[in-house]
Amino acid sequence: MKKTLVIFTALLGGLSMTFSSHSEELKTNPKLTDQQRMNMAQNFANKQDWRSVFEIMQPLALEGNIQAQGNLGMLYNLGRGVEENKEKAYWWFSEAAEMGSIRAINNLAMMYYSGDYVKKDIPQAIKLFETTAKAKDLDAMMMLAEIYLKQKDETKSFEWVKKAADLENPDAKLRLGIYYEKGIGTSMNKHLSALIYREILVSSNIPNEIKQAAEQRLKNLY
Repeated sequence: MKKTLVIFTALLGGLSMTFSSHSEELKTNPKLTDQQRMNMAQNFANKQDWRSVFEIMQPLALEGNIQAQGNLGMLYNLGRGVEENKEKAYWWFSEAAEMGSIRAINNLAMMYYSGDYVKKDIPQAIKLFETTAKAKDLDAMMMLAEIYLKQKDETKSFEWVKKAADLENPDAKLRLGIYYEKGIGTSMNKHLSALIYREILVSSNIPNEIKQAAEQRLKNLY
């Protein structure tokens, strides 16, 4: 029976891969701390040198480092620095999940939601996302909002958007304005949606693309 898994979204980014030999510093200085090794891996990831990232992550994961376990799972899952292997990805994700990694639980939920390696199981995905959403994880909240909206459960979708917006998530704030504007999962309230759009426009920590979207929606209201 498959272990309960969780996917770690970790330090991996970008699409292309370049491989290079393992860092000589790691070979000659085995007394580096876990954090120092993780920092080295981050530097290699920034250069998209996934083979070196893998060579750092594998021993760290075997030593029980939760973050490394999740990252190793991502390397196997995406085939970066090592041949793609969904089974091994699932294994390492599950190791991180069993230690309580929120990111791992979210990624496990994504696997069940998309049916990637495991059988598609949306109720299980919702259950896992709700576990981390209740711990105030914004990614999980937004995924729940999206899932419930697709399931035509607009009330629950609104509830999770509202909770994420209350925690100052920029995307959730914009969505909340749209939900009020269109009456999605709540009573239509264009006055309140306009207030939300204006709040977005005067906020200093909101990405420009969200501000632009809010500005356009505000113009369309009048």
